[in-house]
Amino acid sequence: MVIGVAFGLMGAFFTAGMYVAGALGCLSLIVMFFFSDKPLWNQMSAIAWRGSTDFILVAVPLFILMGELMNRSGMGERMYAVISRWIWFLPGGLIHTNIVSCAIFAACSGSSVATSATISRASLPSFRQRNYSERMVIGSLAAGGTLGILIPPSIGLILFGVLAEESIGRLYIAGFIPGVLLSLTFMVMIGIMALIWKGMAPRETGESFTSWESWRARLLASFQLLPVMVLIFLVLGVIYMGIAAPSEAAAFGVSGAFILAVALNSGEVLTPLLGGVLRRTPFIYLFTQSTQATLRSAQLPSPETLREVMARNTRMVQEAIISTVRTTGMIFLILMAAFTLSYAFARLGTSQQIAEAIVGLNLTDWQLVLALVVFYLILGTFMESFAMMVTTVPILIPTLKAAEVDLVWFGVIMVLLVEAALISPPEGINLYVLHGVRRDVDREEAERTGQPLRESTISDVWVGVLPFMGCMAVTTALVLAFPQIALWLPDLLFSAR
Repeated sequence: MVIGVAFGLMGAFFTAGMYVAGALGCLSLIVMFFFSDKPLWNQMSAIAWRGSTDFILVAVPLFILMGELMNRSGMGERMYAVISRWIWFLPGGLIHTNIVSCAIFAACSGSSVATSATISRASLPSFRQRNYSERMVIGSLAAGGTLGILIPPSIGLILFGVLAEESIGRLYIAGFIPGVLLSLTFMVMIGIMALIWKGMAPRETGESFTSWESWRARLLASFQLLPVMVLIFLVLGVIYMGIAAPSEAAAFGVSGAFILAVALNSGEVLTPLLGGVLRRTPFIYLFTQSTQATLRSAQLPSPETLREVMARNTRMVQEAIISTVRTTGMIFLILMAAFTLSYAFARLGTSQQIAEAIVGLNLTDWQLVLALVVFYLILGTFMESFAMMVTTVPILIPTLKAAEVDLVWFGVIMVLLVEAALISPPEGINLYVLHGVRRDVDREEAERTGQPLRESTISDVWVGVLPFMGCMAVTTALVLAFPQIALWLPDLLFSAR
């Protein structure tokens, strides 16, 4: 009875467009009021306090802030330009650059929304100039953005670890190989489609791989990725080596992202200082002639330039912090509501009833996991992915433990399914992020050229992501069939369980 009422009300609330936190909180109060003799409001403050004081949750706002700083520093545009120098010759051209850029940026931000917004803002105008299929480009950006929730550091893996009381370190390492596998699956599919449909992506021309000058320019440009690689090592290395907990590593990452963002945003000040050092050393001859001339002619910045740079950096940090506060407030409000709902279900015995019902079916561990895969795929078509995780994981964990399902393995599968939900029409949040960015680009292009505003619909995004959802299905099936894809690396580093 309680289960039917709860899921009926939840479906009605989400269909009516109620905010996720409000829907979960109201559902908790309603079921406790009608089915329990103990009012929930007497316990809500204690539940909220217990749910929000777990130290590991400190990593969530820190990783969000790290992604915001990287997003607003221009690193996405620089990274995109560097990667395109290396893979322009592949069938599908620069569409592959979207996937590689998203994979690298995902390892910095941990956020799918930040990854999609950053890379799409940098890439959409150039794709339009080259007459690529916009549906395929949008699809690659939406799907590539989902790598931000799988490739560590991942906010999704942190939340699953908190909800399931599982090791964040093992989950991070378990997500690495599936994340790389998913990226390669995307790229193979793009290449095959580009060979079949020739008009999807024009044949690109780029720097030759046979001349010293082109290699020197390519390698020098690649040095722009060095700060990103250092930041990734800073965040992940200290976790894997046992030097720091995820929350402490997130603090390292924010500090590194802040220094990097300020440096990238202060070219007028740093270029003269760098030129003053390098022009007195032989290292200046490693650069191209135009760069050498820029470094030699750079003059010390004026006081007005210094003030302008400081104001720009201050504005960038303020915008990043405000955006982080908004996102973190939304996440924590949903999380506290989910903990409240979990308490209500536990108090009423609902969790135990669900577990007993599933156990009563006498499903094997494989049958249980496959049933949950189908359940999440259906749920993801109308429910927001983050809400889907926090509302169901606490209820299912006892059943999974009873069936002796490895929670690290299931956590990777869960995140893959949440990724699919991020781009599954009609509710996938990445689809609306991409559509919003595309409308912004359309507006800027119309203002710059004086042409009428381009008409674009969300249906283009829905069609574009379908091939990538097929790739996600293939990757999920491989991880289901071969659990060692996810478990081999954590078992190697932490020993098998």
